Amino acid sequence: MEKEFIKNTEKNITLNVTAGRIDSFRRTEKTTGTVRVYENGCIGVAGCIGEPNEEELTKRATEALEFAIPYPEKLEGALELEQRHDEEIIPIHELIPTMQAFLDRLGKECPNFAFSNKIGLEYTSTEYVNSKGRRLFCSGGEVNTSLLVQNRGSGNVFDTFLGWKGDSFDADALITQFKKEYDAFFKRVDIEPGRYPIVIDISTVLYRFANHFIGELYAAGASLLSGKLGEKIFSDKLSVMSDMNAETTPGACFFDAEGCVSAPDFRPCIVENGVLKGLLTCKKSADTFNIPNIGTAQAAYDGVPGVGLSGLYVSPTAKSLKQLVQGKAIYVVMAEGGDATPDGHFASPAQLAYLMEDGELVGRLGDINFGGNFFELFGKDYIGAVRDEPLKGSSLCAFMMDVSKG
Repeated sequence: MEKEFIKNTEKNITLNVTAGRIDSFRRTEKTTGTVRVYENGCIGVAGCIGEPNEEELTKRATEALEFAIPYPEKLEGALELEQRHDEEIIPIHELIPTMQAFLDRLGKECPNFAFSNKIGLEYTSTEYVNSKGRRLFCSGGEVNTSLLVQNRGSGNVFDTFLGWKGDSFDADALITQFKKEYDAFFKRVDIEPGRYPIVIDISTVLYRFANHFIGELYAAGASLLSGKLGEKIFSDKLSVMSDMNAETTPGACFFDAEGCVSAPDFRPCIVENGVLKGLLTCKKSADTFNIPNIGTAQAAYDGVPGVGLSGLYVSPTAKSLKQLVQGKAIYVVMAEGGDATPDGHFASPAQLAYLMEDGELVGRLGDINFGGNFFELFGKDYIGAVRDEPLKGSSLCAFMMDVSKG
């Protein structure tokens, strides 16, 4: 019988913001433990909330083998690796005064905006050990500003969103960028329908097609990508990875729920220079359908591993927004309600979009719709990507899309 043991700890402080003031906070700490055992082609799982007793969990997991849940035993071999990012981002006793001072400055710079929602500080640690000698440990943290913004007097629940997360906090940089968006918000501009470069977080587009990258759907022929593994189907400029590297995704764990490590960069590859290199799998789906397992599995503390995607890393093709899209472009900040058809056509309304000129915000556009075809968006219509613009930790992509007025 083979065994895995996982311990995960999360420490969170969440500040509640109402009308620019911190009016409450919540501090939580959660530890979970998991044991999985494998025998005769089956898996047994036991989990707990709180400090785990490995011996007790092992006993319960062994008893769970009686349920005869099929799962291949393919544990990773011996490896000892540790990644610690334990630097304190903001001292706990300074968090509220630091963030209230930030909100006060933001309110002075943007007097017609009312800010609400959450600011969070989170630290996590994950330990993985298996019976074949693998011992992994990862820890890290992030601060997250997630501010809903109401234009005072508009009558809307919120009119825009100011968000950012990272492993350091630079109030000056955030306020400078948020002030640029504030100034552009009150300058109404217009465009004619047509084709324009759309600058957007790639997840807004790619997650609409995420199911097509799932191994089971691929093998069943239900994916637009079925039969194309190893083929060049996208732009040479497009490289997409699951980002498990804390240097670019703060708080990320460098190994997946089954102890897989994508060394040396901790970014399992999905698309490389336009070639479909990997699919989203766990060890069971990879084994069942005879496709490579790239190491992106996720699992509940008391559940069987399944398909997951920690985050996205897109290889940058430009050093700045100005270099990425010269001339006119549209920067989409909020786009909810869009969808993709089974044959790959994507369309979405933009609740908030700005006109850009040479990488700088010009003004706010009215309601627009934008869209395109899956293979064209990531093929001939893919312009490229930029990182750390407009803020450190940001990742934006640009596509040529059809734009119409809403």
